[in-house]
Amino acid sequence: MNLIKQTSAILTLLFTSWMPMTAQQSTFKKEFLKKWKNSLEYTIDVAKKMPKEHYSYKPMADVRSFGEQLVHIGEGMAYIGNSAFDFQTIQQPNNTNDKDAIIAYLKKQYNVLSDVVEAKDPPYFEETTSFWAGRMSRRKIMNIVFNHCTHHRAQAIVYLRMKGLKVPSYISW
Repeated sequence: MNLIKQTSAILTLLFTSWMPMTAQQSTFKKEFLKKWKNSLEYTIDVAKKMPKEHYSYKPMADVRSFGEQLVHIGEGMAYIGNSAFDFQTIQQPNNTNDKDAIIAYLKKQYNVLSDVVEAKDPPYFEETTSFWAGRMSRRKIMNIVFNHCTHHRAQAIVYLRMKGLKVPSYISW
């Protein structure tokens, strides 16, 4: 009888400790893709708010222009994202003042990364891989990509405000 109780306790412990890990793996992809779709929409809204003639706007000489901020968002997706996945990156626009080309570039780069994430099974995101800041999970690297996009989009929002433009409503989770 004692052996049955011990076996039951061990199985319960194993099962309950496994469940949170599985839940995390199965929800990361779904949650990330939802946030990523909203990030794309919000970023494109920000890009559309700035008139074409102000894509070269820089509040100071030693910072990126509005257009350069947006292109840098795509560059970050490609550079950081390729640490977690191997995917084809989109050629960035030659002219960082070309509003239409930058918007098309951002849409394509966001969608390429979204397609790569969509194609992976949940356990893939928990695997560790080499990264310039040390080994880390692909999940963590994707969170870094997301944070990088948020950071530079926020800078672009400040540029809109400095030009006296109404910024788009925040799109969250």
